Amino acid sequence: MTQTRLKKITIEKFRALNNVEVEFGDYITVICGKNGTSKSSILGIAAQIFSFEKDYVTEASLRSFKQISGKGFKSQYKEHIRISEKFDVPGSLSASILLHDGYTDQEATANLELMTRTDDEKILPRPVIRKNSTAKGNTSRNFTHPVVFLSLKRLYPIADRDYKAIDFDYLKTHEQDFIALTNELLNRNSTQATGTHGTITSAVAHGDNYNHESVSAGEDNAGQIIMALLSFKKLQSEYGDYKGGLLLIDEADAGLFPTAQVNLLRILERECRKLNLQVVMTSHSPVMIEYAYEQSQHKYSKKFKTVYLSNTYGSVQVMQDWSWAKISADIHTRTVSAGPSATLPSVNVYFEDKEAENFFDALMSRQSVKKFTISMSEVTLGCTNYVNLIKNNVPEFTEKSVICLDSDAHSHIKGKNYKTIVLLPGNLPPDQLIFQHLYNLSAEDKFWQNELQFTRDVFTNAARDTTNELKIAGSKVDLDERIKAYKGTPKPRDIFKKFYKGDEVQKVLNCGTKPYGAWKHWIESNPELANQFLEQFRATIYGVMKNAYAVDDAKLCALQVKLKKIPHVLK
Repeated sequence: MTQTRLKKITIEKFRALNNVEVEFGDYITVICGKNGTSKSSILGIAAQIFSFEKDYVTEASLRSFKQISGKGFKSQYKEHIRISEKFDVPGSLSASILLHDGYTDQEATANLELMTRTDDEKILPRPVIRKNSTAKGNTSRNFTHPVVFLSLKRLYPIADRDYKAIDFDYLKTHEQDFIALTNELLNRNSTQATGTHGTITSAVAHGDNYNHESVSAGEDNAGQIIMALLSFKKLQSEYGDYKGGLLLIDEADAGLFPTAQVNLLRILERECRKLNLQVVMTSHSPVMIEYAYEQSQHKYSKKFKTVYLSNTYGSVQVMQDWSWAKISADIHTRTVSAGPSATLPSVNVYFEDKEAENFFDALMSRQSVKKFTISMSEVTLGCTNYVNLIKNNVPEFTEKSVICLDSDAHSHIKGKNYKTIVLLPGNLPPDQLIFQHLYNLSAEDKFWQNELQFTRDVFTNAARDTTNELKIAGSKVDLDERIKAYKGTPKPRDIFKKFYKGDEVQKVLNCGTKPYGAWKHWIESNPELANQFLEQFRATIYGVMKNAYAVDDAKLCALQVKLKKIPHVLK
């Protein structure tokens, strides 16, 4: 038997959704996201694609087929999309549809647009199918497929409803099926079932010591979902050319405790297989989202889908098959404004030590990209530690952050494709690099003419222990050679850290963008190396935001660096 399956909806524009593509699982799709991301709108669009009034292949009428409640298998647009006369004007909805049509057994496409119609003498907009690829003649018709839409209206407070008990014929003859499914879902031992009609049409299972008037909201929600499943079972037995069905559930987890939420998904998966159903639901439940995600990663990869709608970085984006851990991280992501209509995540940047962070801060001075970074000053690990964390696939270091290593780490990462690592410029660790730079400046260099009176004599005096230990003499030094020749006891690392942390030296290292800043002078003297680092850093943080945070390319245009001017003589 061929089945009708909704495969993909691409929403060019509708409310908060712009150029959004949603793919659907063969069995169950769980749509989740923050409030205001138009989750329910996607259900409404899906409902509007179908009707169940006529088989256009055989020309047979299908109006006689009813749900248990007596309602048809079509959801009126007013039931699933509340139209705003002010904003939902013709042309404000444009969506394209891809599905497999069971009646023609072929891939099918169509467009959904907002048009106008007269309703109770009022001209109102309404969604209309256009360019139905399976239609002959009039292509402005819905696809034939039975739909049950369980909207939020079903959650109308029980205490405020007007209703009376009623016997539904099918429910009465299949009462034990209804009770068994309810007990499985809620882990209960109910023995009776009662249908109700009024404000809301529903049915509930209950025990001998209470009835439909004293059930909980969760029991009522469970009853309505099970009624929908049995309605499809009824249709399957009555309609010889049954092609499956579509069950849409808004806030499926409403009133259900965690175990019941998992039970619901297990029941739906089984009934989808038996009744050839496709279920699309919205949910805020971490339990349901994670269960559906886990199923999508294993043998049910095509049967389950999770669709996460994120507006963390401005306009709504679709993230397919995200785990709850990843969704939770996105929900709690710290963001920074990247313009009037977009934000970007704040990305952690790790260093080997404080000296590296100082150098980084100087390189990033007045760079707009820096506002999207958080320097992890309290975490200082060696190069080997960071590399091991990456090798062990720790997401914070393999995907979500930037690790800024000293330039001498090149040998540790050579030939490796570590996408989150950048190397500071130069050929020495920062403390050694700045020592060599200052030592090699002549006494006449304008750097020494500063308001701090930090002259070359002050520097040589502050560096005395270092020059004595490494036997450095003359007006120039190649530290790489001196360190290789060094045979002393103190480690070079400790020697230069002591120099770097000296009180006099700190005055020209921790001074921000002041003219006498030592790092500022190094950067001005080495603009090409500084620019190489800036471009490398931009490319790395761009990749982190795109791959780990799913920020689209249009927003990433905000990641810019201003390159240093290179004097003509240096070109």
